[in-house]
Amino acid sequence: MVHGIVQRLETQVEALARVTDRIDCLFLTGAEQKLSAEELRGHEERLRRRWSSKLYVSVASVLQPKFVSTRWQRYGPGIFDFHAQEIGADVNNEAAALAVRAALQAAPHLILAHRLPVRSLLMKLARYTRRMAIFFDLDDIEHFSLSRRLLHHPAWPMERLLLMQIPRLLLTEIQAIRRSRLTFVCSEHDCRHLRRLACSRRVEVVANSIRVPTSTPMRASAPIVLFVGHMGYQPNALAADALVQDIWPAVHARVPNARLLIAGSRPQRLKSYPAGDPSVTFTGFVDNLDELYDQARVVCCPISCGSGTRVKIIEAAAHARAVVSTPLGAEGLAFENETEIVVRSEVAALAQECVRLLQNPTAAEQLGLAARVKARTTYERAAVVAQLERLFAGALRTESRVQ
Repeated sequence: MVHGIVQRLETQVEALARVTDRIDCLFLTGAEQKLSAEELRGHEERLRRRWSSKLYVSVASVLQPKFVSTRWQRYGPGIFDFHAQEIGADVNNEAAALAVRAALQAAPHLILAHRLPVRSLLMKLARYTRRMAIFFDLDDIEHFSLSRRLLHHPAWPMERLLLMQIPRLLLTEIQAIRRSRLTFVCSEHDCRHLRRLACSRRVEVVANSIRVPTSTPMRASAPIVLFVGHMGYQPNALAADALVQDIWPAVHARVPNARLLIAGSRPQRLKSYPAGDPSVTFTGFVDNLDELYDQARVVCCPISCGSGTRVKIIEAAAHARAVVSTPLGAEGLAFENETEIVVRSEVAALAQECVRLLQNPTAAEQLGLAARVKARTTYERAAVVAQLERLFAGALRTESRVQ
């Protein structure tokens, strides 16, 4: 529930709950994830307590991984068919189509499609969704994310052949935008890019947001650098490894009493795990991040691939913590370099800024407090929920007039 993508969905459900009496939520899960009726009720009750009492949950165990045996099967079909690509293959089956068709039989007044694979499946079922208002949360621009990873961090050299699939992926994003009432993205940067590519104004910025703590932030007394992220997400794993292996040795040499905390699930997937340096701690999953942010003097975000906006930076700013980031890590966010965040491109420069802020608690505190002001005015969840409420309510009013 603390992952950025889940917090984003939670915000959208909260807005829906303000304009409708019932929200039916269909989760498409792996075919091996069979739930008993009791387990499903338990999940539903937890989500209703967390999200809304108007939520009704159903689960369809339909996602099937793509199996390939030849190089052509991996690279070739996806050049022409989005559903043959890794991102779309899981839902490219009759079971997934049947589950969505069954949900559509209830004739919903409004549909929120979360991420591109689900929206592409709805496009295949277009004859069942005529005159339904479909909102599409693209969230991250997928062709950005894939192309950056392949160009800079391919799993193996030949994987770059997947770049041939980018045009088909981009075309699918454009088609999804043109066929949706509105498409949501994280930042103005992404919005301008997609409006230009799709020749459409049906793209709206819905920022990633958090609930900014109302309590006065504590001044961090210890020289601690923090990184937060789910290590099953490759951009986070690459950033954590870069921080531990490349940045931290230079920082620790200059500030011997400093400590580095790497917080997030699946740390065993990191090349740097376990750390031989006792100044580095892998905490694993942490349910209450407030305590970690209260300890940290500096939050470092050396992200080198991916897309969208980093909730971890917004969270750090909301807790008035000084943030040092790469340009890509801070991409799409409204924080001003030097006054609300420190942005550097090179490893040596990132290390130098971490050292400076660790050695100067006053400078770190001033940077964090300025960032907190920006977070409260730009990324407070209540304002984003109100924005979504207006958009959803407008669609429902239009729907009622048509009927």
